[in-house]
Amino acid sequence: MKRAILLIVTAFILSAWGYYRQTSNRTNKYAGMAYIHSKNQSFMMGWNRDEAGTEWACFIGKHQVTFTYNLYMDSTLVTQDDYIKLMHLNPSAHQTGDKRLPVEKVSWYDALLYCNARSKRDKLDTVYTYTGIIKKDTSVSNLADLKYDIYKNGYRLPTNAEYEFTERANLKGTYFFADTTQNIDIIGSQFAWSKLNSGMTTKPVGLKKVHPWGLYDITGNVFEWCSDWEGPYPAHQQTDPTGPADGKTECGTHWVGSEKKMAKGGSYKTDIKGHMRINYHYKWPPATISPEIGFRCVATKK
Repeated sequence: MKRAILLIVTAFILSAWGYYRQTSNRTNKYAGMAYIHSKNQSFMMGWNRDEAGTEWACFIGKHQVTFTYNLYMDSTLVTQDDYIKLMHLNPSAHQTGDKRLPVEKVSWYDALLYCNARSKRDKLDTVYTYTGIIKKDTSVSNLADLKYDIYKNGYRLPTNAEYEFTERANLKGTYFFADTTQNIDIIGSQFAWSKLNSGMTTKPVGLKKVHPWGLYDITGNVFEWCSDWEGPYPAHQQTDPTGPADGKTECGTHWVGSEKKMAKGGSYKTDIKGHMRINYHYKWPPATISPEIGFRCVATKK
């Protein structure tokens, strides 16, 4: 009995230390971030119609992507604690008193302002410039004349290509944790919070098994905003892609509804088999605030 108790206590301490090491003291430049060797690296992004399935036919367009820079990526989702310290509010729907939960109910624009505030704190370039802020209640619904430069060294949202490259981690399978869908719910549940194991709520970051490149919750828990507009994938090679110029084209032919920004990874409310495939993304209008959407930051390494 004593040995069993000792093992449980030891496991708890190790888990707590792992979380602390990944998320604490985000007051130094690039603290709590994983280094991603992406410079001069290429990979095949997207998928063909057979891989996507008919329900995701809008997302097809397999093509080679190459990067000219290296990257830092947050090891964990931005937590409620992280967000409160910089933005001085907690918009999250899931509030239990545990500030290690991912922040959510942040619009795409809210995430950008957090990135800029974090860059200023760490004396880095601010990636995003704008002339005005438009708010709806406590959330930002638009940034006037928004411009950004991914080559600045400040914090920002990942591009869809950066996210997919990092999640893939040079692996060839459908998922970073499995090559095929065989036993996918059992395998995937070791790495991700989904509707199968979440109790339909978010969970503290860093509790599941780690991704090969040192990332936690890169799938599951909450969807993660990416910088790209939703649009058709190209069939030609690209270098440092940032996605379509706007979100007015969908499925390669016409505009459907409002313009939308991409989000990756699936959430505590989705399945593993369909929503946590590396090539999968979903999309929402950038002013959307949802308990299913959070984010993590990246930074270009100069």
